[in-house]
Order: sequence, then structure tokens, then C-alpha cells
Amino acid sequence: MLSGLSARGKAITDTIVESLNAYDIVGTPENYALWWEYHSGTNPPLARTMNALISNQATFDDATLRDLYVSFLSSSKEEEAIREASSRVLETLQDVIALADGGRADARQFGSTLATFASGALCDEMATLRRSVEHLVQESKKMAGRTEYLGARMRESSTKIQTLERNLEYALKDATLDSLTGVANRKSFDQTIRRLAGDAMNSGEDLGLLMVDIDHFKKVNDTWGHQVGDQVLRQVAKTLELAVRGQDYVARYGGEEFAVLLPRADNQASYIVAQNIQRALLRQAGSFGTDQPVKEITLSIGVSCYEPGDALSEWIGRGDAALYRAKAAGRNRIEVI
Repeated sequence: MLSGLSARGKAITDTIVESLNAYDIVGTPENYALWWEYHSGTNPPLARTMNALISNQATFDDATLRDLYVSFLSSSKEEEAIREASSRVLETLQDVIALADGGRADARQFGSTLATFASGALCDEMATLRRSVEHLVQESKKMAGRTEYLGARMRESSTKIQTLERNLEYALKDATLDSLTGVANRKSFDQTIRRLAGDAMNSGEDLGLLMVDIDHFKKVNDTWGHQVGDQVLRQVAKTLELAVRGQDYVARYGGEEFAVLLPRADNQASYIVAQNIQRALLRQAGSFGTDQPVKEITLSIGVSCYEPGDALSEWIGRGDAALYRAKAAGRNRIEVI
């Protein structure tokens, strides 16, 4: 007879097989893991997203399944850095607790010595009193030494914790920021777009995407060199960050291309943001922080809004298509798909 746990596991397994068959899904380990998490109820964020997909009669194609797996089950460099740093902090704190416990034991021992001395201080013989005082002096020196050692170890542990905190901050920056421009990197963008798309699907709110490309950037590099090109990239990134709202998200998508996520922005609102970005960059013509006479830098921008049930690859693909349409139409344009 099956135990309660194994019987439940078998029931979940049967349900998973039914789901895979119902949605015509290939039974790969990744897909099986997804549906196990969903049917076992151990991953509420995944369950909410999948319920929304099911209610919208979305297709569980390979792209959608891959997005779900990477978003909810796979480990990221950032998560690994947090786990590693957290483990080290825990070890250091355990050392501190042990030191504190040791200090309390030393204090209790010294207190006991004082009590013993107090009870026998009024003795009849000078020799006995002298021995007691000498014993108290020795115990006082030992306690002073232990306290000094404890203080040094506590300070050392505090320094370790501060170092770990800085290391964690650096690790998170390395994992999420583009080293050249200081905005989010592609890996961070991939994680964030999955999260925001899941939020939009659950809430029904709009979510806009701008795909931004620097026009004729290769010519900038060829004419003035890569150092000037790097400065242009930094200036465009800064312009994007200053032109959007605090809740918006700017990332370097690759090369001279950037992506901007706009929560609660439909196509019209996203188009207005794209116009503001172009105008802000136009006002900086000739002021790119270089010694070279860099002329006006322009941007082509593609606009696309998330639609519930979209595979992320399809949504980003629409943004890319809009961007290429803007470039094909002469550049320095905004197109919406």
C-alpha cells in the first residue's frame, strides 16, 4: 500500500501527464519540472502566471515554456551571489554568537571569583587576606585579557561582515549592470521583462517596450574612434534614464541598441516617451563630452505593447520589427507595431 506522501506524488505525476497531453507539450525534464511546481502548489508566482495563461487560452509553445522555466526555476548569477554572501554572513554571525557566549561565560566565572572573595575578605590572618587579594588580582588580569581578546575578535567579525556586504554589492552590480554605460545589462533585462510581463498579465495593466538604436553608430566609430563611440553610448544611456519615469527600466540590449520597459504605458503613452527621448538627445547635439566635433546623434525607436498571453519572443520581435521599419523609413523615426 502506498504511503500518504508517495500517493500524493503519484497523483501529481498523473495530473502532470494529463496536462502535457492536453496542451501537446513534449515531456522534457524542464517541462516536467514546470508542471510539477504548478500542480504541487510549491511555486505560487509560477502558478499565478500559468493560471493567467490558461484563462487567456494561451498556447504553451516552446518559447513560452522556456520563458516560464528561466523566469521561475533557473538560478541566476545574482541569486547565486546572494546565496554565497548570505552563507558567509551566517558563518560570521555564528562566530560572533560564539564569542559573545564565551564572553558571558568569562564574566560569570569572574563574578563567581568576586563573590568568593567578598565572602572571605574578612579573614583573621593577614596571610590569608594576601592570598585572596593575589588570587583576585590574577583573575582580574585574566578577565581583562579575555575582554580585550573578545573585543578584538568582535571588531574583526564586524569588519568581515562589512567586507561581505561590499562584496555582495559589487557582485550584484557585476551581475546586473552594463560595465560601460551603467544601465542594466542584457541578462538583467531578460529577467526584468519576464517579471514585468507576469505582473502585467496578472493585473491587466499596460506594459510598453521601446527598442532604441543609435543611427549610423558604425560611422561614429569609424570616423572618430571607439573611445568617442563609447562616450556616445554613455551619453545616450544617460539621456534615456533622464527622459523616463522612476518606475521605468532602461537596459543596454546589445551593441548600440537599448531597450526601455514602461509599466502602465499603452502605445500612445509609449510613443510620447519615445518622442521625449529623441528631443532630449537632440538638445545635446555637439555636447557629448569629447574633443571631437561629433555632429547630431539621432535615434530610431520601435514601440510595442505587451498583450496578455504573448510569448516574450513574439513581443520583443514586434518591437524589433517596428525598429527596423523606422530605420528602413529613413532613421530618426518612431514606428509602432
